[in-house]
Amino acid sequence: MSFSENPVQVSILLAARNEENNIERCLLSLFELDFPKTQLEILIGDDDSSDKTAEIIHNFILDKPLYRYFKIKDHTVGLKGKANVLAQLSHQAKGKYFFYCDADIAVPSTWIYSMLEHFQDNTGVVVGLTRMKRSHLFADFLSLEWLFTLSILRFFSIFKIALTGLGNNMAVTREAYFKVGGYEKIGFSIVEDYALFMAIVKAKYKFVQTYSDKVLAYSEPLNSFSELKTQRRRWMYGIMESPLILRICVIMSALYVPIIALIAIWDPHRSWNMAISHYALITAVVLFAVVFLKQKDLWKTVFFFWFYLMSVCVWMLIIYLSPGETTWKGRTY
Repeated sequence: MSFSENPVQVSILLAARNEENNIERCLLSLFELDFPKTQLEILIGDDDSSDKTAEIIHNFILDKPLYRYFKIKDHTVGLKGKANVLAQLSHQAKGKYFFYCDADIAVPSTWIYSMLEHFQDNTGVVVGLTRMKRSHLFADFLSLEWLFTLSILRFFSIFKIALTGLGNNMAVTREAYFKVGGYEKIGFSIVEDYALFMAIVKAKYKFVQTYSDKVLAYSEPLNSFSELKTQRRRWMYGIMESPLILRICVIMSALYVPIIALIAIWDPHRSWNMAISHYALITAVVLFAVVFLKQKDLWKTVFFFWFYLMSVCVWMLIIYLSPGETTWKGRTY
């Protein structure tokens, strides 16, 4: 079936909390989607924002009937935060497909059609790609990190190995969502996207990790190490709930440099060869991603990415092992 000739109804579910600096950019990108507006609805769940998020949303959607706004104050039993918002929006959605993106994301106009093309046979979940908006050098390294991670996920997906799904750019079928009981049955998780992705995969639905610039969304970059620390603590808790192979990969990445440093004490030549080989492998992966996905602006950081990645991996493990609570969007979990 050609989706361009037979458009299906799509519901975009968007959770927002204190996003006054980002929400209008996101809403505009959704409005500019190349998809029949008569077959599209955009549901916005305002998670009790305390800033001007609601005001900005209302002003933007005033003359745009495809948007529906919901003020989320009540909590579904066992849920909180973003999972609670998405659970409530799901019961309001009419579409055959549920699309998810974050409020700080701008999606390409080709997003819906390009994602829908992958819903073949028994596919229940499709994951897109994300990078940072062009901004500064730190944002470029973050973009390469996202593309590197998604390239690895793409590689494993070819062999039908499901590791995780990133909910800032993801779509599921309505059937698959309610077949697994939705977020109400899945329960609360600080990484709700991973929880939903794995629940659908465990229910024997197929999954697809896409790899095309037509599904590449742009996120607002983090601007400080404090923001990065908060994000990575949350990620690490999610990673430690993930399949064993992903946990091993992350831990080994964090320990790789310390290990080759120890080996250098007894065998400097072997240590040097290990470092060079590892650098070449990581650099080759991100170089392929930059070329294949046509991200020319990231060229200048490709050959320095290995040093950034090794530092961040060690730092993330230290963050996870250090005592402290996880704070996200002004809430502590």
